[in-house]
Amino acid sequence: MESLSAIDRNHCPLSPESALYARDAGRLLTALGEDPASWDATAIRRTFMDRARTCGRGTVEKMTTSLRAFLRYLAVEGRCRVGLDSAVPSYAHWRLADMPRYLAPEQISRLIAACDGEAPAQRRDRAIVLLLARLGLRAGDVAQLRLTDIEWETGSLRVSGKSRYEVRLPLPQDVGDAITAYLECRPSIFPSDHVFLRTIAPYRPFRQGDGISSVVRRRMKRADNVTPVKGAHVLRHTAATEMLRNGVPLEKIGLVLRHRGIDTTAFYAKADVALLKQVAQPWPEAL
Repeated sequence: MESLSAIDRNHCPLSPESALYARDAGRLLTALGEDPASWDATAIRRTFMDRARTCGRGTVEKMTTSLRAFLRYLAVEGRCRVGLDSAVPSYAHWRLADMPRYLAPEQISRLIAACDGEAPAQRRDRAIVLLLARLGLRAGDVAQLRLTDIEWETGSLRVSGKSRYEVRLPLPQDVGDAITAYLECRPSIFPSDHVFLRTIAPYRPFRQGDGISSVVRRRMKRADNVTPVKGAHVLRHTAATEMLRNGVPLEKIGLVLRHRGIDTTAFYAKADVALLKQVAQPWPEAL
């Protein structure tokens, strides 16, 4: 019988997603042996839990999907018992259960300072960071921002993100100044109405939010900000928690962030620990 570790490798190349599936399957084979007929639910669950203790939520969820698919495949091929895929547990996670991750004011100051300079890349990155930190925009919003979205006369910004839900947001003075400073030296060789362009020829616009997140990660590294999250989305969380600390009502924060439901905005209420202490009830055992 052909070795399971060699199945299909000679028939077609693996996509990145399939490669992740193959990696998880390979680890299961290494842990339990090359004969799936001898596997049982207890061994599969133990192997999964040992690996899950060293991974984050996203990795565990992908591993759950890949191992269940692999075990179902083996069952269809008659190489293991039917139903072993049920031995792979689901990740216990409740919506909005996590605490919001955000930067402290001093970290934001260091991040902005890390963009200081007159070079086009520094001016661009400063404008990007301020848009994210002051207005809570998504990385994709910044990547798709057009010159016509900036209404200089009214001091506002048109943003349309998920589901093309368009809103007008006030443009803070420091953000407007940073955008103006960047536009003064913005490359004009490549014709584009996107506000932000890459700083390497041929100076094309960012295709999606990943490029914006890369800008933030580089600047956070330069600012020596030690945080568990280093992408652009942490600045969206930071903007929301800062508005909450300044007394902005949740419904208005939801309008700025373009949330469809108040429950999503309420997620940030957990960041105000001082206020929570005032309303928290003691445990009965402590009375």
